[in-house]
Formats: sequence, C-alpha cells, structure tokens
Amino acid sequence: MDGSTRLRVTLLGAFQVTRGAAALAIPGARLQGLVARLALAGGRPVQQSVLVDAIWGSDLPADPAHALQALVSRLRRALGSPSDVTLVSGGYRLTIDPADVDALRFEQLVAAASPEDAVTLWGDRPGVEPPAVAAVDPATATRLARLSIEAVTDLAEAELSQGRPDAATARLTTLLTEHPVHERAAALLMDALAAQGRQAEALAQYEQIREALADDLGTDPGTALRERHLNLLRAEPVKETKPAALPAPLTSFVGRTDDLARIDALLATGRLVTVLGPGGAGKTRLALEAARRREYRDGSWLIDLSPVTEPAKVAAAVLTAIGLRGTALFEASAKPVGDLDVLADELIGKETLLVVDNCEHLIDAVAHLLSALLPRCAGLRVLATSREPLAIDGEALVPLGPLRDTASVRLFTDRAAAVRPDFTVDERNLDDVLRIVRGLDGMPLALELAAARLRTLSLADLASGLSDRFRLLTTGSRTAFPRHRTLRAVIAWSWDLLSEDARTVAERISVLPGGVTPASAAAVCELPVEQAQELLADLVDRSLLQLVPGRYRMLETIREYGLECLAEQGILPVVRNRSARYFAELVAANDPLLRGPGQRDALHLLTAEYDNVLAALRHLCDTSDAGLALAIDLSWYWHMLGRHADASYWLGQATAQPGMHRDIAAGALLLDAGAAADEVVSRLLNYPELPPFGVLTTAGLAARAGIDASPLIQRLADGPNRWLAGLARITRAELAENDGHLAQIDSDVAVALDCFTEEGDSWGVAMALPMRALLRQYDGDLAGALADLTEAKRLAQEFGSLNHSDETFIDLRLIDLHVRLGETEQAAVMIAVTRDRTLRSTMPETVVLLDAREASFRLRTGDLTRARELIEAAEAGLSTPLPFGGDHGQALVSAVRAELCLELGDGPGAEAALDRAYAAAVNSKDQPIVATVAVTVAGLAELYRRFTEGAEILGAAARLRGAHDRTDLQVRTLSSRGRLALGEERFAAAYESGWQLPAPAAVTRADPARLHRNGSFSG
Repeated sequence: MDGSTRLRVTLLGAFQVTRGAAALAIPGARLQGLVARLALAGGRPVQQSVLVDAIWGSDLPADPAHALQALVSRLRRALGSPSDVTLVSGGYRLTIDPADVDALRFEQLVAAASPEDAVTLWGDRPGVEPPAVAAVDPATATRLARLSIEAVTDLAEAELSQGRPDAATARLTTLLTEHPVHERAAALLMDALAAQGRQAEALAQYEQIREALADDLGTDPGTALRERHLNLLRAEPVKETKPAALPAPLTSFVGRTDDLARIDALLATGRLVTVLGPGGAGKTRLALEAARRREYRDGSWLIDLSPVTEPAKVAAAVLTAIGLRGTALFEASAKPVGDLDVLADELIGKETLLVVDNCEHLIDAVAHLLSALLPRCAGLRVLATSREPLAIDGEALVPLGPLRDTASVRLFTDRAAAVRPDFTVDERNLDDVLRIVRGLDGMPLALELAAARLRTLSLADLASGLSDRFRLLTTGSRTAFPRHRTLRAVIAWSWDLLSEDARTVAERISVLPGGVTPASAAAVCELPVEQAQELLADLVDRSLLQLVPGRYRMLETIREYGLECLAEQGILPVVRNRSARYFAELVAANDPLLRGPGQRDALHLLTAEYDNVLAALRHLCDTSDAGLALAIDLSWYWHMLGRHADASYWLGQATAQPGMHRDIAAGALLLDAGAAADEVVSRLLNYPELPPFGVLTTAGLAARAGIDASPLIQRLADGPNRWLAGLARITRAELAENDGHLAQIDSDVAVALDCFTEEGDSWGVAMALPMRALLRQYDGDLAGALADLTEAKRLAQEFGSLNHSDETFIDLRLIDLHVRLGETEQAAVMIAVTRDRTLRSTMPETVVLLDAREASFRLRTGDLTRARELIEAAEAGLSTPLPFGGDHGQALVSAVRAELCLELGDGPGAEAALDRAYAAAVNSKDQPIVATVAVTVAGLAELYRRFTEGAEILGAAARLRGAHDRTDLQVRTLSSRGRLALGEERFAAAYESGWQLPAPAAVTRADPARLHRNGSFSG
C-alpha cells in the first residue's frame, strides 16, 4: 500500500485518522472507540466480544452483535473503503500497519532504544494516559503512560552520558514535578546536578525524594539513591556501576601502536578479532590494552583459558569469568541446560566485549563455541589471543611480529628500571642493550624476563650469558618456530639461574593448571608449608610467578617448560600422583563441610581449586580406579551448583571395582538418561549407608521405576545424623507433593527446616523454604508464603548467581502470590521485569512458562487480546522440546487456552484445549498438574450449566493437590458461581463427594471427555 492510500491513526494526542494527507471524519465516541481498539491490534483480528466490551462496557445494547455489525458498517463508510475493516474468524480486523499507529510506533521506538524519537512522538506530559486509548483499553493506556516516563528518563540518561547535564537537568526537573517518587529519574537528576558542580542542590534533591517516598509510599530510598547521597556527603563523584572484569595494568604499555589501531578499526567494523603470535609475543597485554581503549555499554570481560584443560569446559570457563553459575535449588526435576544456552541468555541484547585469552590448546572447542555464540548475540564482540587462527567465518587476524628496536629498548629499559631504579640507556651501554633486544627477537615476555635478571647480574653479563644459552638451545628441532626456540632459551636460562630448591618448586608446581597456594606447593614438592611459601615468593621476585589474590599463577609458557623438565627427568607421573592425592584428600575433607555452617568457605575453596581438582580427577581416571571416589566426593558440590553436566561426564569417565561408588555412578548416569535401572536401585537400597548424592540418586531412580524407597528414607529420617534426616525429609516431601500428600509434606518440611537450621546449612534452608511457602499458600497465609520465597531467593544468591530458569521459576511463584493478594500492580511490575529478562533468553521453557503465566494474569484483568497473543506465543513455543518436561508445558498452556475459550463462551474450543491439557497432565504423572487442569474442566461444566458436576470436579481437584487452595482466583470464582446456582448445601455436598474420591477416581472425574459424552452443547 503506497503512502497516498495508507491509513494512519493518531491516539497519543488528539484522536485523528488520516489517509495520505487527508484527514477522515470519524464522528461519535463509539465510532472513534472502535477505530482505536482495532488500531491498537496493529492489523491483527480483534474478537467481537472484546470490541463490545471496549465500546459499550457495562452499558450493553439489547443485541450486542447486531449493534457492533452496524457500527462496523458506519466505520467502513467513514473510511471510504469496505476492505479497510474485514470480518475474520470470530472478529474484525483493521487493515493497517503497526508503524502507522502512533501508540504502537511509540512502543517500537522505546523497544529499539530510541528515546529521543519516542519522546518527540509522545509529546508533552509524560505519564498521562492517552484518553483515546484509556477509553477502550485501560491496561494498554497505563502501560503506555509508564513507558513514556521511562522514555524521558532514558533520554535524560543519554544526554548526561553525552556531556549535556544541563539538558538532562531541565528534562528531569520537569518530569519529577509530575512524578515526584520516580527514583531512577531522581538519581539521574542528582548525577546531573553533581556534574555541574551543584552538589548542594543534588543533596536537596535527595531530601526531597526521600520525603516524597515516605509520605506517598511509606518507603525509604533505594540502594542507588542512598549510594549517591553517601558519595555526595563524602564529596566523591558518583561512579556508574558497569560490569567489567579487565585487570588493571601494573606496568606501562610500550609499542604496538599500529597493532592497537588495527584492532580498534577491526572491532569497529567486525565482531571477531584474533591476535596471533608465539608464546611470549605480548598477545594478552596487547588485547587488554585494546579492550581498555574502547567503551562497551555492558562491559568487557577477560576470559583466561590457560587453566582450562578440558575442551568441554570452555563455555563453563566463560560463564565463571562473567560471574554466572547455575543452580538447581528450585526445580529438582529440571534437566540441565547447556552452558552455551546459559551464556547466550546472558549476552543476548547486551553490548559486550569478551577478551578470550590463551585459546591455542583448546582451539577447536573455542572455535565451535564462538561460531555458535556470535550469530545469536548481535551485540557481542570477541577479541581472542591464540598461536593459531580459529578459522571460523568473520574472523579478522592481527599477527604479531617482534617489537621494533625502539619499542624493544623502551620496554627493556622500563622493566629494568623497575628492578634497578638507577638504570638508564646511554652511549656506554646501548650496544649491550641492543644485543639483548635483538637477540631476543623483540619478544616482550623474553625482554621482561631478561630485564628481571638485572637484580643480580650486570648488563654485560646478562648479554653474554643470554647469548651462550641461545647457542645451546637452537640446536634442537629445525621445524620449530624460531621465535619459540628463542623464548625457550630465555626460559631455560632463567630456569638455570634459580637455586636448586627454587627450580624444583618451579618445575613441580607446573602440574597445577589452576594456580598455586603454599599448601598445594608444599604437597607436590614435599616441603614444609613455610619453606614452600618462601620459595614461591622468590619465584614471584624473579618474574616466574604472578601473585594474584589468594594464590600464585604461572604463565602458561613457563608452566609448559616446567612440565617438559619433569618429563625429561622421568618424574612427571610421580609429581602428578602427589598432586592428585593432595586434591583428592582436599575434596574429601571439604565435602562434609558443604553440609553445615562451613559450607560457604568450603564452596569458596573448592571453586578456587576447581581446575586443579579436575586435573587430578583426569589423572586418576587415566591411571587408576581411584577417580570414581573423587568423583563421588565432588558430587554434592556439583549438585549444589547445578553442574549436572560435570557430574554426568566425570561419573561416566571414572571406573572402579564393583561396589557402592560404582553403583551410585551408574545410577546417576541412568537417571540422567531416563533409562531403566531396577537392578541398580535394588543394589543401592541394600547398602547400609549411602553418601548424600547416593541418597538423592536412589530416591530419584526408585520413584521413576515405581520401587518403594521408603525404608531407606525412613531409616535416614529417624537416624542420628540431623543433616541426613533433613535431606531425607525434604526428599520425601518432594515426592509427596507430586502425589498430593500435603500432610506428609507439612510434617517433613517442618522437620527438614529444623534440621538444616540446627546444622547451619543455608543451602538446605533455601531448598526447603519454597516447599513451606506452598503449604502456607494453601493455608491462606499468603504473606508468609511471600516471605518464604523471598528469603529462599536471597539465600540462593549467596551461593552464586541464579541461572535464568531458576530465577524465572521462583519469580513465577512470586507473581502468582501477588495476584492472589490482589496486588495487581506489583504483579504487573514483576511480570515486566521477568519479561524483559526472558526476551533476551534462548531457553524456550522459561518463555513458555512466562507466556502462560502472564496470559492467565491478563485473563484475570480482562485483557483478552493480550491473553490471546500470549497463549499463541506459548503454543508456538511448545513445538520446541522443553527441558522441564513437554507434558507439563502442554498441560499448563492448553489449560490457559481453555480458560480464554471459557471467557469467550466458546465451549467447543474449551473442550478441545482441555482434551489436550488433560492427556498431557495424566502423562506427566504429577497430580498437582492434573488438579490445575481439573479446575478449568470445572469451568467448562459451569459453562454448560452443569453446576453439580462442576462442584464435584472442584472437589476432585482439591483431592489431587491435597489441599483446597481457596486463595486461587479461579477456584474462588467458580465456587461462588456454583454456590449461587446450587445453594450452599448442595454445592458443599457435591464438592465433598469429589474431595472424598480416591486419587485414581479423582483423576477420572476430572476427564473433560465425560462432559462430551454426557451431552455438551456448543451454542
């Protein structure tokens, strides 16, 4: 459609409809309301019932369908074309592009981060609901008004970042006049005032919003405002918190000007740049310097792959570096989500740079990860360092050669002056300096190591000694890279200058890829800890180790040289045995501490040593059957942090003689694969004692196989070990919840909480609180349930970031509680926050769950159009396999579809949706899911005026979940209708008959097909 014939609708200001340059007359409020409601759909169909509600509200005409048809006919005449409004299945559609409706265009601009255009389009008075929209769709009008405030705030933030604090100040002052409790706007205004040197006014602004928040909302300012206030009182500039994980430089950066310019240009136009060169060429330092010189909105991160020994762990290393760790606290039945998806979920929608360092030993794994990640994350850029190209599409290369003489001399002089403050280059020593820098091919690491030797040698001795070492080492392989041979000469020479004890330590700690502590050095070197610490300090002083918080790290090139020395001496297996034994003992000692007051310290220690532990595990798996014992000892650590992939991989790698450990490993693998495991379960149940991970594995396998594990659980629940008693109780409670046995849950959760609290196990408390929240919800104590879920989320975050699935799972329950409490505004805000996070997600299960949850919410608030859109999106998402279970997803989504059909009076549609929902719910073998579907089946019975059956089905639903759940809005609405139709006594009797049914009979009673067979109608 060309510009001269396209319809355009203005809803944000004065209502107007135009075609090309001509304004069309749309007389009357109802005709304008019809246009507005159709335009808000952006060319999608709108159901007739939705249009009737929007236009007439409670003042319905005698024949709504005929009245709407007449109004549509008037609109077609006013628009001048019958084809502009077409009748489709169940509703009407306005032929218009969303971009030609200013309200929809405004939303598009906000979503596209174009605040200036959005504010211009909105016009004056942000936060005021557009009357044309409010008249027909109040929920959308409220959303648009809220977005207009955020658009103004976004624009002010952009002006502030562009160095225009005066413009931001004027804009924010006007906004806060109308919206005095908008904390983000107030925080930005304080920043803008401070940027202009108006600290006193910024402090006054804080007091103003503090008083407004107290008077209007009864709350205190949030963290961001309080921090700004404190910084102003301290006369410190407000620092914007930006994610960053680039280490601060400790020394000057010398040379490589052309290389820096090339990297900068390539990152401006491309998204993957690889810095190439041999070990010691200065790749890492160049990459970090280049990263610091460009700003990325969401930060830059250094991913050091040097300690990673397994290709399969590359994505996990990236997750760790950017601060993510998965957990499995809130959904015990969930299958693990791949690290790639978690990583993509974090990076989608962000402008981020990853500096991926030391790729060469994991080249294939890094290439596969980045080739999968970059297409999914449009704002991601990667600056990699490697000794060979990644060889994937879009890669631009920056090969490093030697530093030029001038830069080499400057670097050597700078580093030499650090160890000999009086060192300078002059006519007397220039020749010796040139001999050194040229003999080392201008390789930065070689120059730095050589300069460090000036602590104990003269410049002349350094030059001559280095030359002798080159002649000795360049007689090796002619096929090796010349610069690599030269660097080896520097390392070998530095090695030879060490004392015998220091050299022994340097060689032996090279088996530790994850860094060194005095304790681990003492173990692999068989030295007292004090002596090991002194020798480590000596190696730091000689530039062979780097001191980082809590540990020492050896450059990878130097570590490789140390490993070669051990191999040449024939003692590499011996030293690796010592290391493996030390870390196996370390894990064994800390595993019990994970279940008590020392768990945070134990988690921190095991995480810090994780790369070394995996190296030990690999060595034990390759050389003995001791690897399985270590894998079992690690199992609870893996379980706590949700590292299911690690557990599955290593338990599969480890072997051992027949026995308990091997049976636990076999059971865990079978559980992960969903395979039959009757024989393994039987053996596990016969062991008199199992470790915690073995208990969970056995219970899970037994439940899947239909084998009674209650004797094992009862033995542990009644045993003397309070922590194991808590684990047994919470395990039994989870199984009971699935079967709707609330009395068992009530008893077990209370005892489990007591046990975990007594043992000081915050992780266990975080696991039990969501279950108690469910009980409180069923008892009507919604405030208590809300408090339990909030505390569980807080405790969980102490162990590391929740992954997207976990966070969404618990947030969905919090949203439900806000709805039950009638706190629709809080629910809407939480939905919006969760929606924003989910829109950047690559995990379909969270999108499906959120769409279904929000659709149900929209049904409660009467926004049927939005509910339909969300249901359609959720149904589309069901086409992808769901990690949390396809039957659960199908049941929940189809039940909400049926709710929508019931709201529209569409009996046949509700029947079809409920047939799908019921079949999936029964297949899930999850009684609360069947109960959820059953409630909607009761709604279908009421639609057909079969109120007695509806009451019976409500009772059967309560029997399946094990509780009446009287705070559920759907249950309350259907119960009220049933009581009104039947009277209190008849309704109560019918409900009680359903409540008293055995579980199998209750499942059968909830079957929607019974309503079909008994003569439903479709009118």
